[in-house]
Amino acid sequence: MTDLSGLSNRRKAGIVLLRLGAEGAGPLLRTLRTSELAAAVQEVSSLGRVDVDVADAVLAEFVDAAEGEALPSGDLDLAVEYLVSTFGERRAREIMAELDGSAPNIPFQFLDSLEPAVIAENLAGEQAQTIALVLSHLTPELSAGITSHLPPEVVVQVGFRLGMMDRVTTDALEAVEDGVRYRFSAVLENKFLDATGGIDSLVELLTLADKAVEDVIMKGLAEVDADLAAEVRAKMFVFADLQLLDDRQMQVLLRNVDASKLPLALKGVGDVVRDKIFNNLSSRARDNLLDEIELLGSVRMTDVEEAQAEILESVRTLEEAGEIIINRGGGDFVT
Repeated sequence: MTDLSGLSNRRKAGIVLLRLGAEGAGPLLRTLRTSELAAAVQEVSSLGRVDVDVADAVLAEFVDAAEGEALPSGDLDLAVEYLVSTFGERRAREIMAELDGSAPNIPFQFLDSLEPAVIAENLAGEQAQTIALVLSHLTPELSAGITSHLPPEVVVQVGFRLGMMDRVTTDALEAVEDGVRYRFSAVLENKFLDATGGIDSLVELLTLADKAVEDVIMKGLAEVDADLAAEVRAKMFVFADLQLLDDRQMQVLLRNVDASKLPLALKGVGDVVRDKIFNNLSSRARDNLLDEIELLGSVRMTDVEEAQAEILESVRTLEEAGEIIINRGGGDFVT
């Protein structure tokens, strides 16, 4: 039998982790406190080569000790602790809320709808401890985005606080959350107002309205603010909407657009729109267009958008002249 008397418990712990391997040791490491994790990593890094017999003996001893221990009583607190250890506190709250059918009480959830740059700008004046607490309760993706917009010197302090952070009482967490919510109150209010109006809402309204109503609104808008009217009209019909044209209307459009713009406008376009155009060209014209698209190679997206904008302007001109009628789903059409 292999003699393990000369090995400290700390060294044995390092050998167990080594024997489990990176994948097997992962779940175990996630249950350790920060100080324990640091000690474990330090021990593994100093092990060097370990005899297989010694490693197996240590692992066997570990299993025997674990099997001999009395199991803890299973209860809700223990279940939550397991979830937090495995998924983090935020996801653990969501899972528990799904189980009991209630809305999850997730700290700082009101920040989820904001851009990382906006959050970083408003958090920059807070203490590093506060920023670290906020980041620890957000999704990893959002936290990373926020960190990338913080000043380097702040990131260093926040990283240090994150590494040293221990459990926070519910009262302390709620107090910090209330303070952060107050700091963001103006930003959140503006976001709410933006979400209830603006150009996108107007575009949606006009898209669903009858053509006569649309014409009245757009005419009045153009008289008040020509630039805004142009922006709204540009959003009302995008290049992908060319699939709404029937074959006759597409042929009318193709006769009225600058053919030299088509290859550039079709770069990266989806198959539905591309096929719609190709199906209304002669076989020779279609082959030529395919060759021209291929010869373009890589192009700037801004150039593609400019070419598409010119074609969309032709669509608007033809629609205003009554030469094409676009069915946006607002009524019945007879052919």
